[in-house]
Amino acid sequence: MSNPPTSFTALVQTQDGYTDTPVGHIHYDSFDDYLELKELPVPELEPGHVLVEMTMAAINPSDLHFLKGEYGQPRELGKAAGFEGVGTIVASGIDAYAQSLIGQRVSFVASPTGSGTWATHAIADAMLCIPMPDTVSDPNAAGFIVNPLTAAAMFDEAKQAGSPAIVVTAGASQVSKFLIALARDAGMASIAIVRRDVHNDTLNELGVTEILNQNDEDFAQKLVAAMKTHKPQMFIDAVVDETSTQIFNAMGKNSTWLIYGSLSPDLPPLSNPGELIFQNKVIRGFWLTPWLTATSLEDKIGVFGEVQARFGDGRWNTDVGATLSIDKVMDDLAEVLKDPRGKVFLTP
Repeated sequence: MSNPPTSFTALVQTQDGYTDTPVGHIHYDSFDDYLELKELPVPELEPGHVLVEMTMAAINPSDLHFLKGEYGQPRELGKAAGFEGVGTIVASGIDAYAQSLIGQRVSFVASPTGSGTWATHAIADAMLCIPMPDTVSDPNAAGFIVNPLTAAAMFDEAKQAGSPAIVVTAGASQVSKFLIALARDAGMASIAIVRRDVHNDTLNELGVTEILNQNDEDFAQKLVAAMKTHKPQMFIDAVVDETSTQIFNAMGKNSTWLIYGSLSPDLPPLSNPGELIFQNKVIRGFWLTPWLTATSLEDKIGVFGEVQARFGDGRWNTDVGATLSIDKVMDDLAEVLKDPRGKVFLTP
């Protein structure tokens, strides 16, 4: 293996901390106020850190909220953006485990002490690197952690709750498609809420039980009928708007509204307080970061293995909408993100 570089190119954050004026959506007309393409020096690697030569990085809604200062951790001026990706480890600090990973292809998430994945190289925590077999493609490996693990962890909660079915919003999103496939394989019904019918064929191929378009005139009637038929107790929501409250209100007792995203800029009206009091209905959030911290190593390894197996044998696959090189991001990314058909990836 050749000597590691002394510098790398990255899309760095041009703003710091949190925003005082959150807008609550991920639409961008331009990234000029948030990113800048710069050359950065490779620092001396600390023990436990590795230098990853990037192959591909994912762009998730969490990245887009983060750039606007609307995520659960603050921006850091001058630091490379990007939460997850895949690449090959080319160097490490003085640490036996980190050194053992040199030469391996890994999926990883950026750590607070490392650097982001929207770059030619990234500094990562060795303990947050997951070796990837060749059976997992680059797009699946680049998006291996944030969406798949979120889906797997939330679906496990639905199973533990004994829910006969799940309801998902943003039905054509990558997380929802993963959830629908998990429900199919577990013999659990799934109800996908969509805004357009363009993705219905794909959802039907995945084995969705019902698709409800919230813009249909008879949506309310179809929603009530679906709840009575399938009796879901777990509502997994990426949108959080007025329709979300309508869905939750239509569910029966002991139901949970599990929120993992906020794609809508609108605040939902409060659910009927009486249902929360007398029907034991619950509204709460899910964030992958605490799950990764609190879950035992044994349980995490089990989930990682299941996700790898699903990507390896084709039960799961990441839909690629577009792939951009990082030097094209400032010119093209805002326009590319307007097309919702598939995830956008960055390459060095």
